[in-house]
Amino acid sequence: MDKENKDNHTLRVFEAFAGIGAQASALDRMGINYKIVGISEWFIDAIECYAAIHCDNVEVEMPTDIQTIDEYLSKFTFSATSVKPTNIKRLTEDQRRDLYRANKQANNFGSITDIKGADLPEIDLLVYSFPCQDLSTGGLGKGMKKGSGTRSGLLWEIERILTELKDLDHLPEYLLLENVKTIKADKHIKDLNQWLDFLESMGYANTKCMILNSLDFGVPQDRERAFIISHLGDSLDVVNKIEAEKRERKFKIRKFIKSNYKNPIYKLEADIAQLNKTPSRDVMWDINGKTISNHMIVRTITCNMDRTHTAALFKYNGPKGDTYRRLTMREAFLLMGFTEKEYVKASSLNFSYRKLNKLIGNSIVVNVLQAIFEAMFGDTYMKKEAEED
Repeated sequence: MDKENKDNHTLRVFEAFAGIGAQASALDRMGINYKIVGISEWFIDAIECYAAIHCDNVEVEMPTDIQTIDEYLSKFTFSATSVKPTNIKRLTEDQRRDLYRANKQANNFGSITDIKGADLPEIDLLVYSFPCQDLSTGGLGKGMKKGSGTRSGLLWEIERILTELKDLDHLPEYLLLENVKTIKADKHIKDLNQWLDFLESMGYANTKCMILNSLDFGVPQDRERAFIISHLGDSLDVVNKIEAEKRERKFKIRKFIKSNYKNPIYKLEADIAQLNKTPSRDVMWDINGKTISNHMIVRTITCNMDRTHTAALFKYNGPKGDTYRRLTMREAFLLMGFTEKEYVKASSLNFSYRKLNKLIGNSIVVNVLQAIFEAMFGDTYMKKEAEED
């Protein structure tokens, strides 16, 4: 599709392994015509958080009887843990109603293993941030080998879906892969190259595997992630454009760290993030202790910030005495590039600190995605209102 047609067209996006929708947040800031035509997610908490952040204005007609809700939900594979399937009948009626509403709002197609190419609408951009656990240095290193049955091996479900879409002549024009930087480590490079060879056989041209750090995109979090852009046909000249988006590593830390405890909301959030003072937490402090300043950066935010190596610890005098606190969830969302408004929407679910921590730790820094999308699309897909201005 040429640029003139794209300017009058809506970029149709499908988020595989959607999580809480960092891609949607990035696209929303660009001022382009885009539509999330569907997502794929099986983790119940992620589905509900995605809907709360991105779909709160989507009305859903709720059935009055629980049987209709159960019949709908039974068509999907859901997980309450993100590890193994959950029998929805083990959820309370209220939980099933909440899941029904969120699944409808987010237009969730369900687990990637259950999706068929024929099920999907027309897609221009497919983003796939498949599970990193078996590639991460914090995991067991089981890898993503085709047929391995590992969580990271779910990548190959995308191979199946793309093959089915090609048979239907419906291949997306653009693909975006995101994962941990160890995807290109020696023990995984053979599998990565096999994946890239497959994409080339389908007609895609791939960029190099780019390792991008959120520190270079306006966020004081040392978080490196791998990204590969694929384009159907000729390769996209985007790598240099993304490099040009990098900024000087100077930060206004008060935009991210909320230590004004005179604000009762920030004080309550800090109280929730406080840790008991134990010998193991003293060790954590020695490794991760921070003094709040504009020169401060935090380590990579993980899905559990009560580990020996955590993102950051601060001295804090709260309900548990004079001890330490982790990042608050508001701070963690901001350090992942989400807005305060998006955090407030997520917090409306009243999830525990641990639940929100798992969700945000598995997300992608929005600023980095925005730089990638701007390099990919520039001023194409612009909204007519923006053109008139």
